[in-house]
Amino acid sequence: MKSNSLIEGLSILLLIVSLTIVFVKLGIVNPYFEENMVLPYIYLTSIPNPESRYTSRSPEIVTSILWDHRGIDTYFETAVLFIAIIGGLYLFGKIEKLTVSSQRETTIVVRLATKLVTPVIIVVASSIAIHGHLTPGGGFQGGVVFVIAPLLMIMVLGGKELSIRGLRERILLALRSLGVSFISLTGLSVLLLGLAIGKPAFLFQNQPKPGYTILGFPYRLKLPWGYMVFSGTLFILNILEFLAVSMGFTLVLLMLDSNVIGGEEK
Repeated sequence: MKSNSLIEGLSILLLIVSLTIVFVKLGIVNPYFEENMVLPYIYLTSIPNPESRYTSRSPEIVTSILWDHRGIDTYFETAVLFIAIIGGLYLFGKIEKLTVSSQRETTIVVRLATKLVTPVIIVVASSIAIHGHLTPGGGFQGGVVFVIAPLLMIMVLGGKELSIRGLRERILLALRSLGVSFISLTGLSVLLLGLAIGKPAFLFQNQPKPGYTILGFPYRLKLPWGYMVFSGTLFILNILEFLAVSMGFTLVLLMLDSNVIGGEEK
């Protein structure tokens, strides 16, 4: 038995070494650390630098990469989530058939704590989304945090409480669709403007590109009380992603409440 285990272990080790050598030879794996750091170095030095062609005019490099340098990829990730929610509706049943649960049997302490905590969660989630171009966070993170509030309400107060406050299934789906649609429109806006006036532009273009195109979104807005750092499309896309994610996941919770937990009345 021990010899068989030893042979199996050596076989696995030999297979791993062989695959590693093949991947290195094919260029799939690069063992040279310095060469692997070229792209991260470009991002870390260019994104915050307003003089760089690749700048996003934002101190938050992760958000800049997600919504500026690889914005098309992020959009398709959002679209996949949207399609998954639509598919869930068909799996669980049509939206007209969704029911929601009434208040569950809980103590007054639990109900009061839920009513006090949920507004705080919503404020924190909104702050994460609004400041996503300045500090770690963003629309997706804010949307995920937001969903904790309706989850608590469904568990303690019942899904009917969300309906009373206007978060009904059709409204949630409409807001989710609105967020995804305007994300697409924001990504197309600079390109469409460039085509209209005969200037070069790109999909999901944020800032103007020095020496190439003057088109792009402003990086700050002048307000009556001063200037607001806007970082072009980053602020807009974070808000739209927050809307899409928060409303989408809330709709999923209502589907689960209706079909898994078992709603009682509309």
